[in-house]
This record gives sequence, structure tokens and C-alpha cells, in this order.
Amino acid sequence: MHQLICKVLAYFDVMFEILMYSDALQKNILIFLERKMVLLKKICVIIILFVCTLSMLSCSTTTTRDPIQKANEEFLSGEEAKGEVFRVLVTSDEYRVTQLRYLDTIKRVNDTGGDKYICEELRQYDKIDEVREGRVAVWLFPDSGSIMKIRPVELTYLVELDNIIVQDLQRWSFTFPKKVVAPTKFEVVYRFVLRKKLSDDEIMEEVREMIKEKS
Repeated sequence: MHQLICKVLAYFDVMFEILMYSDALQKNILIFLERKMVLLKKICVIIILFVCTLSMLSCSTTTTRDPIQKANEEFLSGEEAKGEVFRVLVTSDEYRVTQLRYLDTIKRVNDTGGDKYICEELRQYDKIDEVREGRVAVWLFPDSGSIMKIRPVELTYLVELDNIIVQDLQRWSFTFPKKVVAPTKFEVVYRFVLRKKLSDDEIMEEVREMIKEKS
């Protein structure tokens, strides 16, 4: 950039000097210098575009992730845990479980088919952008390790989601590496992430169809 400025200043110096030459020579020199200035202008434009591109790339690399996705990862990492053993993240696209405690005494049995079913159940509520969390207490039979009862501790305040929690947990089963059922009582925290994936018109059409089916 410094060299470019020096060239521009030199151009004005030359312009002053050519005034001392004949008209014909002045004309030829001016034509030559005009071509040089056109080239210098193009170089200036290229430099400006280059600087702007670098700025845009810099901004894009410092752009933060989707705040919802970041919050989901923090949730699964166990930050600010309050004693729960499992955390469950449910969206219409994914089902993820994290175990935070009793890693050597109890394991949840994987159930990929059941996980996908719960995601499909949640898909019907993807009509708003909303995040809800709920906490439940779970009791196990001390002899078999199967679920004895489920009780809400903190509601999501959406009845449909609270029902999904109970429905989901009822299919859970566990293994016990030490051959002893422990713990027999623990808590599970759910995080539901709803995303509006339909337009308002599509949602209204779905509502009309539901009304028609019930009438």
C-alpha cells in the first residue's frame, strides 16, 4: 500500500514536469500516464476487495455456534448437575443419553429402535421454537432391577412432553455389572428441543386436517 501511494504521488510530480514539453509530447505523455492511472485504479480496487474478503473470513471464523446447540452440549456434559444419574436430550432428529454417576454399578441398555420412535413422537410438536426441561425420580425393584415407579420432580409444563417422559422411561431397562441392583432410586433429567419446521400456512393446514378427522 505504501508503494502504491508513492506511485500516485510520483504521478503528480510527472504531471507538473510535462507542462514544460511541447504540445505533441505532452499529449503522448498524458495518454501514457492516463493508462497508468487506470492500472493503478484497478490495483486499488483489487486491494480493497482483498482486504474486505479477509475481514469477512475473519468474522466468519469468530462467529459463535448455534446457541441452542451449545446449550445442548453443555446439558449433556453434566454442567450444573443436581444429583441426577442420567440426562436425556430429545429432538425430532436425535436422542442422546449421558450417564453422570454410578458408572460401575448400572448401565442403560441401548434401544435404538425405541429412541427413534420417541424422536418421531416429538416431531408432531415441531411447530414452535421451544426448549423445555423436566426431572423425574425413578425407583427400581431391588430383585429384578426393572422399573417399579416413576414420579415427576420438575415438570416441563407441557403435558405432551411430560407424557413422553413417562412413556420413554417405561421402555428403559438396565444391566448391573456388579450383579447387585444399585442404586434402586435415582433421577433423570430430560431436555426437549422443539424447532418450528413448518410455515404458518402448513401448520394451519395440519390443524384443519386434525379437526376434520375428529369431526
